[in-house]
Amino acid sequence: MKIGLVARMDNGGLGILSWNLYKHLPISKVLVVPSTYQSFLERFPNALICSKTIPTLDEIKEFLTDIDLVIVIETPYNWNIFAEAKRRGIKTILIPMYEWLQKVVPFEPDLYLCPSKLDFDLMKGNKKFLPIPIDRKEIEFYERTNNKNFIFVNGHGGFQGRNSLREFLDAIPYIQSDIKIFIFSQVPFQGIADKRIAIAIGEVDYQDLWRMGDIYVHLHKFDGLSLPLNEALSAGYPIIASDIYPANEYLPKELLIKPFVFSKSPLMFSTNPIDIYLFNPIDIAKKIDEVANMPIGKIVELSRKSNEIAESISWDTLKSVWINTLEDLCNSSIL
Repeated sequence: MKIGLVARMDNGGLGILSWNLYKHLPISKVLVVPSTYQSFLERFPNALICSKTIPTLDEIKEFLTDIDLVIVIETPYNWNIFAEAKRRGIKTILIPMYEWLQKVVPFEPDLYLCPSKLDFDLMKGNKKFLPIPIDRKEIEFYERTNNKNFIFVNGHGGFQGRNSLREFLDAIPYIQSDIKIFIFSQVPFQGIADKRIAIAIGEVDYQDLWRMGDIYVHLHKFDGLSLPLNEALSAGYPIIASDIYPANEYLPKELLIKPFVFSKSPLMFSTNPIDIYLFNPIDIAKKIDEVANMPIGKIVELSRKSNEIAESISWDTLKSVWINTLEDLCNSSIL
């Protein structure tokens, strides 16, 4: 089974996901699509790197030579990848992020490998639910035994402020507890004056990011899959999070914040409409105060629960399921 991966080589979500799949699956060839973010060429030795942000037909043909299966994350960038693969009898997988999927898909893959129950519920066509596994050797569990240091990861901010940085900042003046708040952001932002806040701008090493702090605050406005959420689980953080599906099916209920539906609309004109949520800053502050005053025994219990959830979707647990799924597709009669 020779697998080709369409990848990104940055520290955005698609870049990290590409790298994780490359490290854990028997990938034979990689087609790298560049982005505007910092590139890490060393992640994919001997990869074919596209000359532009959309693969050309010649690049597609070179990439598809001598492979049996193509894996694409979110988008193939050029849908001719699927068309040409089908013409050659190569099987195709799209890992969909429903909020970014076009209303009309030009060429259907052989399988939608859905990374969350939300994606699985909303997708049509041949589909399977299979979580994105966590590398627990890279992000090790550390039992949290305190509740005074809160971590917020903004990343690149997310489309339409998906990560809710502004709402989180608006909540801080309402927090009554004597705590420390660490905000990590890969992009600059306008902060607020509060001596409890420490801000780090730029790229941060995984180990530094997930070892410090006691509680992780995760307030996404939409999405089914969130890699930072999975990583925080692996690191053992109790997680204050959005009370939205599907995360509210497995995260501890006492740490969830109920948002309200702001709109049901597409992120772009060509994509599917989705529920987009907003948070009341006062609700965020109340939950942080509540957690900051929990007994330490409860914090330890919640930390161990995060460890348990992470282990259920670790590479050690799911790798064989992934390999079997890919092999079954390669051996199927789907044309």
